[in-house]
Amino acid sequence: WYYPDAFYADPDLAPRTKLVKRAGQAGVDFGKSPRIVAFDGARCVVRRVDGARIACSVSAHAPVLHEHVLANQWDRAIRLCRFVKDDSMWACLAAMAVANKDLNTAEIAYAAVEEVEKVQFVQAIKKIPTEEGRMAELALFRREPDEAESILLQAGAVYRAIDMRVRLFNWRRALDLAVQHRTHVDTVLYRRARYLEEAQRRETDESFKEYSRSVQVDEEAVLAKIAQEGEKEKERARPVG
Repeated sequence: WYYPDAFYADPDLAPRTKLVKRAGQAGVDFGKSPRIVAFDGARCVVRRVDGARIACSVSAHAPVLHEHVLANQWDRAIRLCRFVKDDSMWACLAAMAVANKDLNTAEIAYAAVEEVEKVQFVQAIKKIPTEEGRMAELALFRREPDEAESILLQAGAVYRAIDMRVRLFNWRRALDLAVQHRTHVDTVLYRRARYLEEAQRRETDESFKEYSRSVQVDEEAVLAKIAQEGEKEKERARPVG
């Protein structure tokens, strides 16, 4: 594995970040049940069951890529991948960029491995006006919704946290957040009702039934509040002066 942390950054991409050397490949016979006993840079030593040790090598570019990323030299990392023209290196760089929150590099790397949907997702994240919004979406991309929520709440972006839970269809948590922070309860109820209407289903959650009886939902007012939240977010992102 060139970058094991890919399992945390982008599990779907992780299988593309490994090198597989099979027994008999390139004249190397590992035998049955070989074990890696040493690994340094681009060279490793494998011990066979009969005790014999065999030296083999992996791509010498992988350690260099790690060095560039550790040094925050993303331009050099991109140039290296373009020079090597190896999908596994691009896959590593994409996962590294996500883990280190470098959206520009992630977009380039995902495009190189033809992950069109992820390129579009990264582009959408880049359009979010606030830093906490972008970081939360990256956490969500890494399948860490609780971390994403924590980022947003710490920054005071309560509506975006509620909206995230709605987009994940985590309705009960969205309602809990709205009630706890005393804001957008009607928004959650409105969006829940729209969802059930489109799905042709009836409300079965007792909490939603209870709040639907006590909270008035005005569609025009809800949409105006949502638009206002968007404007407030843009204002927070606007540099002073």
